[in-house]
Amino acid sequence: MTTEHIARSFSVSLHISHPDIDPAEISSAVHLTPKRMTRAGAPRTTPKGDPLKGTYEFSHWMHEFDVGKASELGIIIERLIARLQAHELFYHRIVEDGGAVELFCGVFADGNWDEIISHSLMSQLAALKIDLRLDVYPKAKPQ
Repeated sequence: MTTEHIARSFSVSLHISHPDIDPAEISSAVHLTPKRMTRAGAPRTTPKGDPLKGTYEFSHWMHEFDVGKASELGIIIERLIARLQAHELFYHRIVEDGGAVELFCGVFADGNWDEIISHSLMSQLAALKIDLRLDVYPKAKPQ
């Protein structure tokens, strides 16, 4: 079943957190450029670089994928899994060290959003030890 009649768009990013890894090591291991990265123990800042109190408790790295005008999230995830599988052992190491790997999917929809993420895709993410996070943002309705 296609759901092309429902106006929506997607934002998809890969997030990796770890107790103390150098975020540059993540970039090197997964061959992606981060949009934002922070290192455990470094002074906290806002995304714009303004200082905040304290230091980061863990390292965090995030890459945002260009998903264009894709109309189905399952297709986006399927294409990304093919790219992510090359770094499976690295993701396993992150999780075994107490970190987490997450595929974040923001969904911006005009109304109801209904889509099936197949068990096959979920099992492929599970094999990579990548969590799937869905965050749905309803578009504002005119008043």
